[in-house]
Amino acid sequence: MKQIDAIDKEILQILQTDCRITAKEIASRLGMSKTPVYERIKKLESQGFITKYVALADPRKAGKGLTIYLSVLLDNHSKEGVDEFIRKVNALKEVNECYYLSGNIDFLLKIFIKDMDDYHRFVTEEFSKIKNVSRFYSSFVMETSKYETAFEFEVD
Repeated sequence: MKQIDAIDKEILQILQTDCRITAKEIASRLGMSKTPVYERIKKLESQGFITKYVALADPRKAGKGLTIYLSVLLDNHSKEGVDEFIRKVNALKEVNECYYLSGNIDFLLKIFIKDMDDYHRFVTEEFSKIKNVSRFYSSFVMETSKYETAFEFEVD
């Protein structure tokens, strides 16, 4: 892994909580000038530490009042079978996250959907058409007690 120092770590922490902050504001917080901070941000982007800048939207405001975790078991675990499943799932607009796991289940999907009727439509008209699914289990989110997108970077 590429090395980062304590200043890079601070920049990453700041940007993870507010990606709209300017290099000038970051420099002010860190007691630095703008140019070296800007250069560090560009370096962090080019080295893959920063992969994307996004705005996090409230799913409910987008009409997605139901969050579901779908645990999926596959029939065929060959590379082709897994790749085809991933391709099909990635094409489903309702699926927000898809994880290939080891353990008791093969995939965990995070789905944002309008309501139970919409989930029924999703399962019967879209998800059930994916051939390689052996079984799936739905877990409905009743309340979110913690949701973080930022994490700490270790400095070597």
